[in-house]
Amino acid sequence: MLLPYSFHLWIWTILFNNYTTFTTQVSGVLNDIDGMWVAHFAPSLLLTRFAPSTPLWALAFAGALPDFLFFALNIAGLESGHDHSAPPTVTFFGQTLKGSSTDCLPYPSSYPYTHSTIGQLSIALLFAVTITLAYRLPLTSLATLLLATLSHLPLDIAISRDESAIVGGEYTKPIWKRDASVPLLDYPWGTFTSDLGIFVFAILFHARTVYPPEEYEQKRGQPNITSTLSTDSGLGRTESKKKMNLTYGYLGIIVFAAIIQAHFSFFAEPAEEWSSAVVFMLEILGFVGALHWLEGYTRVVDNKVSDLKKKN
Repeated sequence: MLLPYSFHLWIWTILFNNYTTFTTQVSGVLNDIDGMWVAHFAPSLLLTRFAPSTPLWALAFAGALPDFLFFALNIAGLESGHDHSAPPTVTFFGQTLKGSSTDCLPYPSSYPYTHSTIGQLSIALLFAVTITLAYRLPLTSLATLLLATLSHLPLDIAISRDESAIVGGEYTKPIWKRDASVPLLDYPWGTFTSDLGIFVFAILFHARTVYPPEEYEQKRGQPNITSTLSTDSGLGRTESKKKMNLTYGYLGIIVFAAIIQAHFSFFAEPAEEWSSAVVFMLEILGFVGALHWLEGYTRVVDNKVSDLKKKN
């Protein structure tokens, strides 16, 4: 027996209202949730393919640098994470910088220094030049570091509810943001799945374009992350040891990403509480450290065999 359309609509309305009530109780910030978190680390896993000499930790930190600085400035009282009625502005050398009131974090925030277009351009340039000079990296590394930091703004714009403060009033919203009833960006599960999905895609790309450096010549072009390593010592003795199983390493990174994204999407508190800001900063540093650990057991496919021989 076919039920009338009005009955189906009534059922779905009840289910949806019950779900949103539950979500409000879980997160406490329904309708304020939207923003990127672990997805800001994704560009680093893609860009390292094109600049193998660039430290992965630097690329990863570059992507999350605007958020890290936001939390630091929040503690210092220069930016804030609480309700405000208008986009924040700040005058700098006679220029008025207009920040975003777009809820790029899971609560309304005021961040004219770290999340304005000029602010992020300045942050990107300063960080990229510093790392390039400190590590004596090529220009390709400078370019990838710039791109890693500048990727922060497009990712925020893609998921924020109202980006007119960033790109101007003439901007036409994508179709998925024109209807306020679209739940993807307004509910915790939407930000959780979108963020984590972007990151998982990037980690899978990274896993397919690297392999253990000890097997570079033998396995050139063939990612192999679970085999056994044999090495010759300087005394001519052969010592066999079991290589780190990177399969579990990658899975661990994904689990770590899921945990901190769940905290961000479901349990985040305004960063005006300095303890919350510190927790977010530690999450960024911890995840950057995890990716640095991962890099210690891998080499990007484009690395030159001659460079590896010089190190051995």
